[in-house]
Amino acid sequence: MTASRIARRLLPSPETLEKTKGLGWLGRYLRDRPWLWVAHRRRVALGVAVGLAVGVIPLPTQMLLAAVAAIACRANVAAAVAATWLTNPLTLVPIWGLAIFLGRLALNVHGPIDAPQALALDWSSPASWWPALGNWVDQLGTPLLVGLPLAGLLLGALAYVIVYLGWWAAIRWERRRRLRQRALHA
Repeated sequence: MTASRIARRLLPSPETLEKTKGLGWLGRYLRDRPWLWVAHRRRVALGVAVGLAVGVIPLPTQMLLAAVAAIACRANVAAAVAATWLTNPLTLVPIWGLAIFLGRLALNVHGPIDAPQALALDWSSPASWWPALGNWVDQLGTPLLVGLPLAGLLLGALAYVIVYLGWWAAIRWERRRRLRQRALHA
């Protein structure tokens, strides 16, 4: 199976997006602009890079922002939206650790890291969650805020290279397999 077939199988279609609540407008937009949807090596790699770069920054509208950024960069929109899912509660700690490291490096901050107090959420009062989370992030400080965009750029660039080279390797492997089959049948 070729890399583009795998990508087409994994990525949702514009019709699927049209049926998804909140993303219907995106499906209608993409149907008329196939160049934003094509499963091409460069466009998918760029879409993954854009999605991961946007997904690192903790926003409630990551998928929407990734779609808009992918449209602006002429990247594969489905790959950008799907790449935001790589940032989740399981990957939050390593990504924020990288962000703090990069932020401290960029700000030339040395010495031990002051550990923030444990995040204490009052589960009976959901209205207090955002202020508590904001206070906790405030304790992490400037290195996190400087490091998040840097981590997004670094991880996005790394994702681009991985997807591009992985796709290239899959194409090369498929071509070699076909040549071997032709040689056997000849």
